Amino acid sequence: MKLKIFIGLALVSIFWTSCSKKPTVTTSQSDNQTAQPTTGLPFQPTLVEPPETKEIYAIKRQADALIASKDFDKLDTVAEDFRTSQACYAHGVWKLSYFYEGLNFPAGGSTDSEWTNHFAILRNWVETKPDSITARVAFANGLIEYAWQARSHDFADKVTDEGWKLFFQRLNQAVIVLNGAKNLKEKCPYWWAAMLRAELGLQTERSKYDATFNTAIQTWPNCTPFYFLRSNFLLPRWYGSDGELQKDLEQSANKIGGEAGDMIYAQVIWNLNGMVSSKNLFEEYNFSWERANKGLEAIKKSYPNSLAVKNESAHLAAIANDLKTAKKYFDQTGGQIDISCWASTNQFVDCAQFVYESVQ
Repeated sequence: MKLKIFIGLALVSIFWTSCSKKPTVTTSQSDNQTAQPTTGLPFQPTLVEPPETKEIYAIKRQADALIASKDFDKLDTVAEDFRTSQACYAHGVWKLSYFYEGLNFPAGGSTDSEWTNHFAILRNWVETKPDSITARVAFANGLIEYAWQARSHDFADKVTDEGWKLFFQRLNQAVIVLNGAKNLKEKCPYWWAAMLRAELGLQTERSKYDATFNTAIQTWPNCTPFYFLRSNFLLPRWYGSDGELQKDLEQSANKIGGEAGDMIYAQVIWNLNGMVSSKNLFEEYNFSWERANKGLEAIKKSYPNSLAVKNESAHLAAIANDLKTAKKYFDQTGGQIDISCWASTNQFVDCAQFVYESVQ
């Protein structure tokens, strides 16, 4: 099974370089790119693999190995440990999320015959462990990924009639699986995440989607990915109106309150920065850089050793045209590049050089 890091369970597409007034667009991400020669920087940019990244790969490899060996008891035990601990990373994604990702192919990442064999294992898990919420959620997630494989990630008018038919058919199958697990004694926050993903694709009425989201955050108030999924739903390209995303995020952050609310605010913007093709998130969606920056500082307090938050802080500060603050955050990276926050090593270098040239 191909392993790849995604931020949450959202759809990650094109990355854009967004360093203030220096518009350079990068449309592909590579972990193997070599940084270009640098001048005027107080450090030598170096691509590194942070401990968080290594751990994420390890979690996904473990899930992949366990599902391949049909070790259903161990799968349930590991998932329950992640669920109970609610452990997550600086960007807000739970370790449990990566475990679920490791149980399925990414959309478009496998053949129909491979999916057929994979679903046979998932059905076996459900039949062997009928009370396992993890098995049902994994099955539903697989159907959702398989649905997107049929649809493709192309524009709607480019999707074939057969693609749409299979897309809706598989999403409806996912909802049936989820509804069949609704009354299980064991609960999982990613049951709600899967339902939100399915309802997005099924073009569910807004009132029903809102009800699903509100119940999800009441049941699992600390599950940050719910807010990622809602922000995706409220993008104008989906079902949100202009300005609604910012107002809704501010309302959610205010409801949580304090540093925790500021962290959610920053983490949603962080997630969007890796997902949408925007040259300037703060201008396009009217987000508050001041509040996002407060959230980033709060995240640093909770994750002082995270290289990712230092990189993302530098990136977002540059996007917001707060170049003095961006310089401070680039200083904190020491030139170490966490590629999960950039489209390429050269994007980091271009952005850093622009910042240091602009702030004397």
